[in-house]
Amino acid sequence: MTISSKVPWQELALTAAECAELWGITPEHFLATIACKPSFPVRLTRKPATWKAGEVIEWRDENRAGQKPKRQWD
Repeated sequence: MTISSKVPWQELALTAAECAELWGITPEHFLATIACKPSFPVRLTRKPATWKAGEVIEWRDENRAGQKPKRQWD
């Protein structure tokens, strides 16, 4: 059994190309329009650019087009 098989998928690093596949766009378009947003998760590494899979999926699900904003109650 390899170490990577023991790591939860949420902790695995995704490249720009892998993230772009989640949106169905090119890696260049992903970097220029999504990864640059201030609310997008912080990179794990700069070159190659990688992000935590769990954070990317969570951000994508919370920022879907046409989704009503969540209300935060104090």
